[in-house]
Amino acid sequence: MTAGTAAAQPLPVNIDPFYGAPEGFESAAPGTVLRTREVQLAVLTVLPVHVRSWQLLYRTTDLFGQPTVAATTVAVPEGADTSHSRPLVSHQFFYDSTSPACAPSYVLQQGGGLPALEGIHSTTEYLELAASISQGYAVNVPDYEGVHGHLAVAEEPGYMILDSVRAAESFAPLGLDGANTPVALWGYSGGGMGSGWAAEMHPGYAPELNIKGVALGAPVSDVESLLHVNGSMFASLIGVGIASLRNAYPKFAATTEQYLTPEGRALMDRTAGQCLVRNALTLMFTDYQRLLTIPIADFLALPEIREVFDSTVLGSHPPTAPTMVYQGVYDEAVPWFTNDRMVGRWCDGGASVYYKRDHLSEHLTLTTLGMADAFNWVKSRLAPGAPDPSGCRTEDVVTMLGSPDALATQTEIGLNAAFGALGWPIGPREH
Repeated sequence: MTAGTAAAQPLPVNIDPFYGAPEGFESAAPGTVLRTREVQLAVLTVLPVHVRSWQLLYRTTDLFGQPTVAATTVAVPEGADTSHSRPLVSHQFFYDSTSPACAPSYVLQQGGGLPALEGIHSTTEYLELAASISQGYAVNVPDYEGVHGHLAVAEEPGYMILDSVRAAESFAPLGLDGANTPVALWGYSGGGMGSGWAAEMHPGYAPELNIKGVALGAPVSDVESLLHVNGSMFASLIGVGIASLRNAYPKFAATTEQYLTPEGRALMDRTAGQCLVRNALTLMFTDYQRLLTIPIADFLALPEIREVFDSTVLGSHPPTAPTMVYQGVYDEAVPWFTNDRMVGRWCDGGASVYYKRDHLSEHLTLTTLGMADAFNWVKSRLAPGAPDPSGCRTEDVVTMLGSPDALATQTEIGLNAAFGALGWPIGPREH
């Protein structure tokens, strides 16, 4: 393992030599830390505690089963007693872009201005990070799209998330108890999709990890289902998905190139180089049919295209870790029925799933309104001696923010963030 020094001005993944694979890394075991450096997180204005944070470059596996590298950002509360272990929460951000300038390890170091705006994920995700830190947990924020920006691909996000947990558990400054460390995974939307792949790959790829719970908010469990937003305000999701699959799968890319118009190629190239916010604003209401020379239905029927979309559907490998899925019934981006189907397949396979359907929220609001309820569930899973639930249950609620416990937690998270922004950090709760 080699150490690096954080640059005075952070550099994107495709420029910063920190992200380069060391010679001979292929022979290392998955999750091996290859390079480290201590960094400053510029988002401390929304964190209720000060932290010590590092970036780890680690060996992992790509979608074709070949060795590759990825980076993660890890942190513990500043001044934490690392002589005893603590739980680890792995937060999967929905950065939803193939651009190297959008990776969390880069964006978390941006203090403001255009780079931060371009790469911002969600204030809610920063608050979730703050909530975990304020509990005294160690946190892990992996670049689960890897150094090449592979969003929406099969299996690879799972490998990269699980290997980031392995890397964090072996990193001595965090003071974790190796594979005995209680771990929770948490992600929303694209981050929920990545967390879902980690939940599915966990039993076969990293069974030694002590994953106590996985919280998935509106996960994209069927990439093809995003096509229903064509022409809507969420149309950017199609462009981002196609740009990523085009970037990741050579046969998919070659076939797509045959049927894209010149305008379509230009739009896909532009999409691949932009972060979530700019893509969401500039691709709103785009009709992707006019970017293809054949009908969309015919494009989807092409063998090279069909194979990839079929591979990206979650549900085939039931998780062994207890799982919470929360979904807005009126979600206009991620159709509720896709996650009904995923949960049904997992439950049929013997998984333990708590499925909560919110009848008030849609995609943009559930990330905030569901945060406190999901965090309370994460805390319950990480509580010492918490029994593992069995079986499945579905609960329909008007709003996930409706319970007294959720309201109390939401208020606490908001107050902690406000005090943190004023420079009055709240001390973490040691475990």
